[in-house]
Amino acid sequence: MTVRGIHHAGLVVDDLDAAVEFYCALCDMEIVERDHWQAPAPLEDQAVGLSGSSADGVMLRSSGSYLELWRYTAPAQTGQTPGQLDAHELGLRHLAIEVTEVTEALDRVVELGGRRMGDPVRLGAGGAEVVYCRDPFGTILELLSTGTALASIEDL
Repeated sequence: MTVRGIHHAGLVVDDLDAAVEFYCALCDMEIVERDHWQAPAPLEDQAVGLSGSSADGVMLRSSGSYLELWRYTAPAQTGQTPGQLDAHELGLRHLAIEVTEVTEALDRVVELGGRRMGDPVRLGAGGAEVVYCRDPFGTILELLSTGTALASIEDL
């Protein structure tokens, strides 16, 4: 077996159309695939480890990366929403988006319905800058410009 890399991050949202609009506008992404299943869907249930699931999904593509968005209509959600979890909680906690200008990207997130969590911070002499914020659905986003201090997508 050879690992070729991380293919995509998957986010579950409560409004798929709004999420597609947000991420396409923020990251200049395009829709490359759509998926849908309605219970009973034994193969999909087997793959995702659920019973009686129904979902709609969209795969977005941009700049050498994919982002998968899902809206599940079944089963009923029982856990906490992402907006109730902070950066220190266990599990996948943020989606990092490399940008050229962190402050402009943060302003764009807020303009598109997201919210600030902190203020941009410069990291050392290498010109890197980072800030955490939330998308309109509660997911934590890390906006970062790498400068010469951090690994960049260009290094892949």
